Amino acid sequence: MKSGALRSAGQSIMRSAGSRLSVVAARLAPRRPHALLVTGLLVTVLAAFGSAQARPLSNCRFYIAHQHDFERKVGFFLDLIGADLQQLTLTLGVGDGKTWRYAECTPGFVADREYDVRAIAAPDGVQLFLDGKPVAQNSGMWQPVAAPFEVDCRPAFSTQGEWLAVVGRIHVTVTRGGKERTHLNLDFARTSARPLPLQLFEPGDHRTAELKVMPGDTVTMHAVLRLAAADLKRWAPYVDPYGQCRYADWPEKIRTDEDLRSDVAREDAELAKMPPSPDYDECGGYRKAGWRERATGFFHVIQRKGYWWLISPEGNPCFYLGVCEIPAATYPSTPIAGREFLFEWLPSGEQPWSQARGGGGDSGWVSFHTANLIRKYGPDWLEKTTARAVRRVRAWGFSGGGKWGAPANLVSLPVLGRGGTPSLVQHPDVFDPKVCDVFRRALEGQIAPERNNPRILGWSLGNEWAEIIPDSDVTGILAKPADVPAKRALADYAVDEIYGGSLAKLAAAWKVSAPDRAALYASAPKPPPEDIEKLRRFYADRYYDFIYRTVKSIDPNHLYFGFWIMTQWGQWWPNEADWRLIARHCDVIGYDRYAREYDNKRWRQMEAEAGKPTLCGEFGFPASYEGMRGLGRYPAVSSRDDAETGELYYRWVQAAARDLHAVGMLFFVYRDQPITGRGPGRGPRLIFGENYAFGVITETDRPKWAMVRRVREANLKAAQWRLEAGQK
Repeated sequence: MKSGALRSAGQSIMRSAGSRLSVVAARLAPRRPHALLVTGLLVTVLAAFGSAQARPLSNCRFYIAHQHDFERKVGFFLDLIGADLQQLTLTLGVGDGKTWRYAECTPGFVADREYDVRAIAAPDGVQLFLDGKPVAQNSGMWQPVAAPFEVDCRPAFSTQGEWLAVVGRIHVTVTRGGKERTHLNLDFARTSARPLPLQLFEPGDHRTAELKVMPGDTVTMHAVLRLAAADLKRWAPYVDPYGQCRYADWPEKIRTDEDLRSDVAREDAELAKMPPSPDYDECGGYRKAGWRERATGFFHVIQRKGYWWLISPEGNPCFYLGVCEIPAATYPSTPIAGREFLFEWLPSGEQPWSQARGGGGDSGWVSFHTANLIRKYGPDWLEKTTARAVRRVRAWGFSGGGKWGAPANLVSLPVLGRGGTPSLVQHPDVFDPKVCDVFRRALEGQIAPERNNPRILGWSLGNEWAEIIPDSDVTGILAKPADVPAKRALADYAVDEIYGGSLAKLAAAWKVSAPDRAALYASAPKPPPEDIEKLRRFYADRYYDFIYRTVKSIDPNHLYFGFWIMTQWGQWWPNEADWRLIARHCDVIGYDRYAREYDNKRWRQMEAEAGKPTLCGEFGFPASYEGMRGLGRYPAVSSRDDAETGELYYRWVQAAARDLHAVGMLFFVYRDQPITGRGPGRGPRLIFGENYAFGVITETDRPKWAMVRRVREANLKAAQWRLEAGQK
């Protein structure tokens, strides 16, 4: 995650794809063409579907129910797909491991009426019924998959359409040999009763269940749902002056400015019960470990009894626990250009609201939490906000800050940028001495002022996807002119290392005429995929090596954490080689990972293989509040409420503290995101980018006490957990 423009641009690309997590193309690709058999009862449906086949595919999708793996082409799904209500297609899809087959219809759905949907996936074919009438069928076998059964959800990759599906109930039956083996009854009465404008923020009530389906089983799904037109202006405005959903209600909702101001005394009383622990030094080092290391004035790492430890500047062992982006006084904001009608009130941009609103035209934005801080703390709101953030962090047992900034009296992990260094494709040409010189000066300008700061835990450069070298960098470089240093370096590496010095073998494989290296440099080759991968690794290795050596030459005292490689299996990095590559070029492997459980067998293997200390730069479990507040449900890791977030945090920290390689972790993030999203974007759309309750603090600057108390408990126990694990 990032601060300011860097964060908005970089993380929106990463997490809005699914933050932070879905592969759109792979999931949409298998959809057509396939033969569709439709009963003679609905010839008009067949005609409608014939025209629908010619339409461009829509990314707007809603799963009524599914248990499938698109990439492997196995399992089944029942969904609605299409951008507008009239052209909305109801689909039952099944995969046999080789291809997908569909029974689907486009009946011309209308708003504000209830529909009865029944789907049967039998061993020899599938049938689809709408309001009791058969509308589509398809013959052939299909293959079940061992995966969670999920219902009532819009997937992360989906765009917003002009319709809303509201599922009331779902009944599922699995039969085998003519006998019922299992059934599920899922009732959505509570969440489906939400006001429709509130449901637009988070459609559906995503649930998962265990459903064991064996080859030869018949799965019958029966769903009752209603459809509504998603006309934004019909229910505008959606957001109140405090950044909350006008159609949502909960006990702690802010209703007046006095509610904000009175929070100060109430919070002071709570914080008084949570004094900072004297067992920890100012940088999170544990004073009661029974042993110390030499105090160097900077953080460093050691290995003791097989366990890696950070050592604080004072020489105390430290399992570092930070929180990212403190105090988040003006960020995140939400874009307003072209959708001003969504908001009941917008700050004027003049005093006292000048820092709560900015930009114009395509870049207009507003920060409701900044306006709330101004209301709450008065003219010196920024100073009071910062001081209170420091007090909170210390009271709650955090060692300090994390990525994207922290007050000067807290430890932080600055994320460096490339400055004005030119990129060749997506990254600089580290084979060009002139580019390297520019790059070095950019890094030195950021590092030198903080070179002697003991409250810098360490440096990193870039974040997640932005610093991974993709195949497109290699193919882009090879398309450059002959005098580009990186192109010449890649060509030389290919000849010498991949083809054992044989230019003739390379030329044959790359389909170029290259009697000498000069001709090879001047060519526009198209290497086979296996060579592209080898060249990608070579380029990445040199790129990471240059950054690491340069940072350490400028500042040998501080640690280097790499670029926070994202460890979501099969996503973000091309393959596991990227983990091995970055491990060579850092002091501590900094990574980001979003999962409900810390432990993962493959993850442990990769840590052991690298043999280095690791630090998690982002993790979190944003509460969805079951769609009752207008905040989104983050794929895979969302919790029900703040209490569950606290429990998940506790388990994560406990497991990490007992991990041989882990030396700490950074919670994402200090403050919740806006309900209308943190952008970027413009135009009449309800949400742009992420709108998740990641924070320990709400949009209205209220601590999430049910979460915070459990977080504090884990934070104050973590070092002792690690010591006990080391003793065993």
